[in-house]
Amino acid sequence: MPAERTLHQWLNELEDPEPIPPDTDYAIVVRSDVPIVVQHTRLDSRQAENALLSTMAFPVIE
Repeated sequence: MPAERTLHQWLNELEDPEPIPPDTDYAIVVRSDVPIVVQHTRLDSRQAENALLSTMAFPVIE
């Protein structure tokens, strides 16, 4: 991605390396060779009362 751009990746549409089966817990590891900020938002629509959760991750400078 070029600087100051976003990539919106729907994880329920992920096919590579393989789809995530519905109703399966999962985790995400994001790796980059440059500092990035990651925002992960999850919409849980498995029931009538939807739940939305969003978290931000900032680079760790070592």
